[in-house]
This record gives sequence, C-alpha cells and structure tokens, in this order.
Amino acid sequence: MNKRINTVLMASVLMAATASQRATAQQYHVNSNAHSHNDYLQQQPFYLAHAHHFYSIEMDLFMKGDQLLVAHTPEEITANRTIEALYIEPLLREIRMNGGKPYANGDKLQFLIDLKNGSDTALRLLEKKLKPIRQHFDVAANPNAVRLVISGDMPAPARFADFDPIFFFDGRAGVNYTKAQLERIAFVSAPFQRYTVWNGLGRIVEQEYQQVKHFVDSVHTAGKQVRFWGAPDTKTTWQAFIKLGVDYLNTDMPGDMARFLNTYPDNTYTAPEKHIPYKPSYKTDVSGKKPKNVILLISDGAGFSQLWAAATANGGHLNATAFRHIGFSKTNPADDYNTDSAAGATAMGTGQKTRNRYIGMDTLGMPILNVVDKLAVKGIKSGIVSNDRVTGATPSSFYAHQVERNDADKIANDLLKSQVTLLVGGKQTTFDANDGQLNKALKQQGFNIQEGIGTAAFSGKRLLCFDHDKPAENFRLIENAFDKSISYLQEQSKGKGFFLMMEGAKIDGGGHGNKIKQCIDEYLSFDKVIGKAMEFADKDGETLVLVTSDHETGGLILYDGNYQTGMVTGTFTTTDHTGLPVPLLGYGPGAEQFAGFVPNNEIAVKIVEMLVK
Repeated sequence: MNKRINTVLMASVLMAATASQRATAQQYHVNSNAHSHNDYLQQQPFYLAHAHHFYSIEMDLFMKGDQLLVAHTPEEITANRTIEALYIEPLLREIRMNGGKPYANGDKLQFLIDLKNGSDTALRLLEKKLKPIRQHFDVAANPNAVRLVISGDMPAPARFADFDPIFFFDGRAGVNYTKAQLERIAFVSAPFQRYTVWNGLGRIVEQEYQQVKHFVDSVHTAGKQVRFWGAPDTKTTWQAFIKLGVDYLNTDMPGDMARFLNTYPDNTYTAPEKHIPYKPSYKTDVSGKKPKNVILLISDGAGFSQLWAAATANGGHLNATAFRHIGFSKTNPADDYNTDSAAGATAMGTGQKTRNRYIGMDTLGMPILNVVDKLAVKGIKSGIVSNDRVTGATPSSFYAHQVERNDADKIANDLLKSQVTLLVGGKQTTFDANDGQLNKALKQQGFNIQEGIGTAAFSGKRLLCFDHDKPAENFRLIENAFDKSISYLQEQSKGKGFFLMMEGAKIDGGGHGNKIKQCIDEYLSFDKVIGKAMEFADKDGETLVLVTSDHETGGLILYDGNYQTGMVTGTFTTTDHTGLPVPLLGYGPGAEQFAGFVPNNEIAVKIVEMLVK
C-alpha cells in the first residue's frame, strides 16, 4: 500500500471515495490529460506531440558543462541535442506564430523536465538559460505561459522557495510537504509497480486494483493530480487509468493516444434506459415444421459486435440473445470480398448473389425475380418496411431492378411493376415530382398513398406509406410500424400467409461515422422490433422470424463494458463495410434450416421453398 504523503493527503476514506467518483467522471482530452513520455525519443521531438495538442511533454536533461543536453542515458548524449535546439527554439517559433500562445487555439502546454544529474546546479543553469524569456513560463502573470515541472534530481522540498516561482515540482508519495511546499507541487507521481505487477493486458487483479485506486483517491483528496511512471503503454491501460481517475496518461505513442482520446467520446456510451426483453415460449421453435408466414428483420450494418454492444448497454440481455437457432450469413457479393447494401439485399431478396451496386439484377445486368413477386404468384402478400427512404438499397432490392443503387428515379418507377402489397419508409422526391405523376400512376395500380404512420390503421388493397421526408430523423419508424404492418398483411392475406421484411437502416450510419452511440441506440430500437416479432410468432404459431444483417460496417471491436451500468467502450477499425459474416438468428417453424454458415442468397431460396411448399 502507498505510504503517507503528508497530513493533507491523510483525509478520510469517505472523502477519498468522493474524490474518486469525481475523477472518474471527468472528461479526458489530449489537451488536458495526454503526456508524451520520453518525448525526445520520438523521430520528431516536440513537434509530434505538439501537432496533436498534447498537454504535457517530457524531456530528460543531463548537465554537461554549461549545457543541458537531452538524452535518455549518458551513453546517448550528443552535443547538438540541447534543450534549446529540441524544445526551447521550437516552442518560441510556435509562440511567435500563435500570437504569444503555445497553441493557436489557446490550449495549455506543460514541460516535465526530468533532471538526470546536477540537482540544484542543473536547475540554476536552467533558470539562467530561461531568464531572458521568462515571461513565457510565468503562469502566475501570463495566462498563456508554459508550465514547467521539475522532476528527477530535484532540490529538497525545503529548498523549493530558493528557486524561481516559474518552477513547479513533481510530488512524491511518502514525503512530508508543508503547506507552502505543497503549493509548488504540480502533481504527485509514483512508480506503477509499487502497487501492481500488471502488464497492461487483461485486467488488474482486484486487490492490486484497490491499491492503485486508494493511492489515486488519496491524492485527489488533497486536491492534486496523479501520474504514474513505469506503467504499461497499452489501450487497455489507458482505459483502466480513465476508470481509476488517473489524470495523466503516459505514452510513447502520441499518435495512437491522440486517436484514442479524440475518438473516446464517440466510442464510449451508456444507454439512458433499458428495455425488458420478451420471454419466448419456444413452443413452435422446433424442427420439422414449416411456417405460413415469414418475418425477415434486417439490421443494416450490424455485425456481432454491434449486437453485443447493444446487449451490454441493455444489461447483457436482448431479444436477439434469446434465439436458440443461431447461424452466420456469408455476405460476400459475386464480384468482391466486401458487399454493399445493394448486393447484400439483392442476395436476400432474390436468391442470387450479384455485383455491388446492383439492385435486383444478376451479374450480367438482367432482372431477377424477387421473393415478393415469386410469392405473389401463390397469392402470398408481402410487405417492405424500412426507416430508410423507400428507394434505399435494402428495401428497393425487394421490388426494383436497376444496375445503379443511386438511380432513385428509376427505382421508384419500378414500384409500378412490383407485386408488393405494403411499402413503408421515407419519401423520395421523385414521388411528388411532375405534379405527383408517379403517385397518380401508383394509385391507378391500386395503391393507397398515406402520409405518416399516425394513429389511423393501414388501409386499402395496397398501401404506400411515407412516414417522414427525412427518415434519419424518424428514430423509431419500424417500432411504430410493426403492429400495423402485421395487422394489415394478415387482413390482406386472407389466411394464405405473408412475407414481411423490416429494415433497421440507421445502424449502418453509426458504423460509417464511427459513432457507437448511434450503433447502440439504433440496435436497441431494432431489438424491440425483434421482441414484437417473437411475441407475434408465439401467438400466431405459424410464423418464422429471421434476424440478420446485409453486412457489418465499421469493424467495431469492444474492449470494455459494464453489464450493471450499461457502459460500452469500443473502437472502429474502418469507416467502411467489412467482409465479416453476420449473425443469422431464427425463431419458429423452419428456424433450424438457418443454423451454421449460410450464404446470404440461400436465405431467400429457403424462404420461398418453405412458403410455397
């Protein structure tokens, strides 16, 4: 356990706990918490950390004659690596360019100067060298000054007052500071290995974690910040230090830490509320039976990591985690390793793999009969619901035939040739263009066109419902549309069965934007639809529920979480789609046919086989 720091630090345990809560809740930023350890060993000392707006930069100094030379060991000393050449002159250039500030935007900067020899003499030499430019280091008089903190071979605390007040000092555990001396302490540092032998991989054992935490809490109680030296330099360590409330995050990898901290707000999220998953009966979730209805739920861009991020945020349980028939869908298109939504949805909508960007077309650019039209021949009604625009890649792959997914005008007009009964989603401007010419044509085809899900029931022999002209703003479209869609299709099918595809389209945007909050919030909304579908399947007794995705987006990796609080922390490896297989979950009669690794096009083939018999 840590030794006594001083009488101020020996506060009560309750005060320490309060300080710990405060520190853990703080926001971590490069410009307030990042410390470039042994910065002089970088290929570009000063400049690399400065370019990333690091708050603290560390240098080791050896006194040799009248020079202060920057080096890690005596053997590495060279005459040209002076403090002036590596740090003072670059700093002064930045200050001149930035109107007297170390950073143009006003961010603060600190130099941690580790004296390797010379003690008082070395500090006097540094004092002399800085005297002509002292104003740039006088934080008491200059709000833009660089704070100087002396470490290593420091003067004894009793001699702090003998040196220029521009110098602060690196505090130590076990030293009995007076109140005046404590005012010159910038922060308190300690060797990490004093409290734990943890190597930065896995997790600190509980006893050692509590030892580290007790030290951090006690220093915070005294109103001082904490820094460890000799700590592992891994993302796992940085995450642990954030949770412990350690104020300075040491690193020899400034670029990596900058990315870690700059993306941390987008990569860490706690859902504000949890929903209670439906408890399925599993009575019809048995082998050897065929369904009369199929509900296909597609979570655009969601792989297993997105699913589990949402599960973590929801306390470790989702409707999606209640499935017993579990497989994976192989998402690759015909012409590549990674699919886009068009090729992925076309495979699930037609039974054939195709090229990226193709909508309902084979690899030669010829139209393919889709599930909707195949089932219509047998009198089975179909519905397509999405919180994307109705001309989006996934919904349109179940009714349109075009070689370019962005050709929204042609895609919209393909609806005139489709046998779909229900289409719900965001509006594309094409429908209102030319004085609503397309809408008029659709009405002639038997479509009732409804604006907004609202409170009115779905009606008409065929229905086109636009819920919002900006679908990204309509967070719960598919949640709100589920019950009405089911009731409408049941009524229209007249007992012959139905097929319903519902897409949660906005998870994909969270992956592209590397926003874990959007991934989780959208999947939680999608999961509520899964629960509704499972509940309907139990009541109906003849419905198969399939849950899958067209692809994974973002390459999300989860490296921390808490089932009790719902906190999730992850990182993204790309802003694009990946080639990862995605979960394929089945519930109800026929679900066993979707276990194992299943090519995505076989989903459509199996659906048609089961419904057409």
